Amino acid sequence: MAPDWGRINESFVIKGNFPIDTALVKVYFADKEAVIVNNDGRELCGLVPKQAPGYNEVTLEVDGKKYTSDNVKFKYYQTQSVKTVLGKFDDNQWLEGAMDEFRLAECTGIVTVAGQKTDNFIFLGGGWGDRTYFVSLEDNMVMRLINIGYMGAVAVDNSREKVSIMPRSGGAMYTATRVDGWTLNSLGLTVPFQGDCQGALAYAEDDRYVYAMSGDGLFEIDLEEKSYVKLFDKSQYPAFDGLNTTQWRHYLTYSKYDKCFFASYPENNGILKIWKDASDAWQVERYAGFQPGWLATAFGDRLTDAVLKEPCGMAVNSAGELYVCCKSSHCIVKIKGRLVSLVAGTPDKAGKVNGFPTDAYFDNPLCIAIDSEENFFIGEEASRAIRKMTIE
Repeated sequence: MAPDWGRINESFVIKGNFPIDTALVKVYFADKEAVIVNNDGRELCGLVPKQAPGYNEVTLEVDGKKYTSDNVKFKYYQTQSVKTVLGKFDDNQWLEGAMDEFRLAECTGIVTVAGQKTDNFIFLGGGWGDRTYFVSLEDNMVMRLINIGYMGAVAVDNSREKVSIMPRSGGAMYTATRVDGWTLNSLGLTVPFQGDCQGALAYAEDDRYVYAMSGDGLFEIDLEEKSYVKLFDKSQYPAFDGLNTTQWRHYLTYSKYDKCFFASYPENNGILKIWKDASDAWQVERYAGFQPGWLATAFGDRLTDAVLKEPCGMAVNSAGELYVCCKSSHCIVKIKGRLVSLVAGTPDKAGKVNGFPTDAYFDNPLCIAIDSEENFFIGEEASRAIRKMTIE
């Protein structure tokens, strides 16, 4: 095999004696199957798939039988970048059109949804106007979804085929599905919401339910029965003491890895963890941050060292790592276990620069979504763009 190192989508060649029928031959790098582009029976050519960095085992499968070698290891180098996918830096206007023509002022909420070949995304444009859009990366198309005033929160279910949306003022619920062309429909249900709702909506394990974090507690909304129940009141838990829970921004996400919700409170510079214990009782604890905002951004232990300045949107990857947009820090951080580390941006310095993630500059990042290939889409308040971060 040659070469024995490389990056995603680079070519490799394996020499041997193979069936010409490509359907009978497969190549795996660790657990990732490669795309085979040519096979003449003597040389097999393919493209390197995305995989974990470092040395990975290569497996050749011929007619169901697998072959490996201790002498063949492939060293994979990650490719990392931040690039603009919608909008243009500093072009402060709203202009609808194809993706290369589209202009936006801000992005306050974003989710990735299923497409035909790759994931697409839906984003909320902020302000008080009608700014809810579906973006098809496959078709180079942006489509406005609804003629209703500012929507504050959007959440996507586990199939990526359905979204729920709530207005900034909270209460009313809307849903949309891929099969219906992402047309938003009223659920005919109003939740007694306290405070505003920018970001405070998430699905968990069962797509029948969506969850909303109000200023006074957590609600479970039954999308089939069109009903709701308040799961707990904030007054039950000391973790909420001293927090401004009615602030108009507080984002909610769910981790399948840890079986819990995370709720960010930007004005308090912190993130709460919300979960059910073995006795089926709800628990709430301070999870990360809660240091004074006048301090410089800092990393390390999530509670004793980390300074998170206005944490907003969050996303969890398949490894259970929590990615957080820190608005006033102008950066994206990762929380793994107790450790907070920098992922992208230049801490405490606003800017509008793409490139390698830690060389990039962000300007008040507000929301983040992860697609099925574990790429990230990041919406900001002031850059006038939506950006894609790839670590592959």
